[in-house]
Amino acid sequence: MNRIFCFFLLLLTSSALAQAPKPESRVPADQKPAIDATTVQDEIPAKTLEFKIQETDAGLPVSPVTTLPLQCASDGTLFLDMLKPTDPNQHTVLSVHGKTSQTYSPSAISDLHDIIVLSFFPSDSVVGFLVRASKELPGAPGSGKSPAGIPWNKYHNYIAEFDRNGSYKESIELPMTDVLSHFAILPSGEFLVSGYDQLNSTPRLLFFNSSGQVVRNLDLPAARSFAGGNLSYGSSESMMASSRLLGSVMFTAYKQDILVWRMGNNDPVLDVGPGGSVREVPLQLPPGFIFSDMISASDRWVAHFRSAEIPENSHLNQTDYAYYEIRPQDASLSAKLKQSGDIPLTISCENGGTYLAFKTDKDGKFILVSAN
Repeated sequence: MNRIFCFFLLLLTSSALAQAPKPESRVPADQKPAIDATTVQDEIPAKTLEFKIQETDAGLPVSPVTTLPLQCASDGTLFLDMLKPTDPNQHTVLSVHGKTSQTYSPSAISDLHDIIVLSFFPSDSVVGFLVRASKELPGAPGSGKSPAGIPWNKYHNYIAEFDRNGSYKESIELPMTDVLSHFAILPSGEFLVSGYDQLNSTPRLLFFNSSGQVVRNLDLPAARSFAGGNLSYGSSESMMASSRLLGSVMFTAYKQDILVWRMGNNDPVLDVGPGGSVREVPLQLPPGFIFSDMISASDRWVAHFRSAEIPENSHLNQTDYAYYEIRPQDASLSAKLKQSGDIPLTISCENGGTYLAFKTDKDGKFILVSAN
């Protein structure tokens, strides 16, 4: 059974490196390249974020392996998808809000078996896992069966949901044969899922209603120039190319919408709202920088840029990266964020003007930091 799942290792230590409301119209923007900000760079104001350590659940353990990007709910709860270092297939999601913490474990999914976790996403009311699993009980191995003894044709894609208090709720089957990668939950209860169409050898972005039925197939900017389309139909090379592309397509929450963006690429951002409405917004770039990623935000867009002079997977160095607040209307740069105080390795999210991040001490215990 093939599994498309891309995660990034974030090794955290105790010493981190120093370092307008949206319009109602959702008519897609004209296709055009990202805007060069060279002529306006000097006009962009700077905001200084002074990070300070906050009180949290004492002694909260954190895995040294955490998937990116980190996610936050609209109430400022920070979520970490932690992997077991010796077995990256084992996930535990930890949420932290002030002194309160909660864990969510796929092992508590009671109606599914032989579970493979593809991704997770939190909303205001639930925490969901996108999984490949079966409702059949494991049995004796044999021809046409998985190592767990379950017939291969009994495996399906599901979204398994937990209450925010950590109790398992239900699984929702996604009636499709695509190989899935990432997903997001809108506050409306609808879903956004990225996947690979094996029949047509193409990446897809699908919008589902809350019952798990496909509502729309959305136009994914990254798929327009997909090189895998020139490879042999249904070939393993085409599937690998699609896997690499979909591994870089990420989702973050913004108000009632989900932002779809491509890590390390200057593709336009898709602002997807309830019902599958879409607004496409080209990015404005700081001169000499490439778009890296975005963080969850409650009332603004916040983007992370990387110097064009360094390789994509180089070691994090604060001088090579920059955070900017950008206007949701047109993705133009509105403020550069400068950090001071107890600076984290990366910023996790923004909530109501407060920026959240985390570090770990020498014993691997969780430290929450925030800045206004």
